[in-house]
Amino acid sequence: MAHIPLFPLNTVLFPKQALPLHIFEERYKLMIGRCIDEKEPFGVVLLKSGEEASGDGEPYDVGTTARVARVQRLPDGRMNLINLGRRRFRILELDRSEEYLSGEVEYLENTGAAGEEVEAAAERIAALFAEQFRLVMAISSQWTREVNIPGAPAALADFVASQFDVPNEVKQDLLEMLSVPARLAREEELLGDLISMLTERWEESRQKRFAGAALN
Repeated sequence: MAHIPLFPLNTVLFPKQALPLHIFEERYKLMIGRCIDEKEPFGVVLLKSGEEASGDGEPYDVGTTARVARVQRLPDGRMNLINLGRRRFRILELDRSEEYLSGEVEYLENTGAAGEEVEAAAERIAALFAEQFRLVMAISSQWTREVNIPGAPAALADFVASQFDVPNEVKQDLLEMLSVPARLAREEELLGDLISMLTERWEESRQKRFAGAALN
């Protein structure tokens, strides 16, 4: 177990994902200042209820620790940060005794991350993600030769989850899935739906372009 400061946000952070933040509230200047000085992480948690600025919101139980990778100090103590997601955790007990939220947490580990079946599932996800990425690029009249994605199943699952343009509640569900095979299976469903939608948009875009070319 560990006691860490918590940063409730309207976002879901995954391990190895970069998270830019602008720090301007006094309590978070204090919190981040301590984390930088002590070289300690803070926990990013999605708000279940309440507002980011209220300070009394209720977070989801599972979040991801983040470490400050880069800091730009601004006037009045404000900061621009680049943070990097590290480890999943579950909140065991919240602590509201200080200016900012903190809590007792336990760290969580992936399960089922090795084996032929999960490797095969990761290969399918990698191919599907590359397909949907190229469709997104094509719709916006862009092109790419190669899509760089992690190879290890657990890292791949987190990378793909972090890239989804889906409601935060869906991302939170993926974050809470400790089973790598289960996470990949859910992502395969989501990517299948996304590719179908993007294919329709691509066909509509092509038809519009051909119609415009014919008129000219």
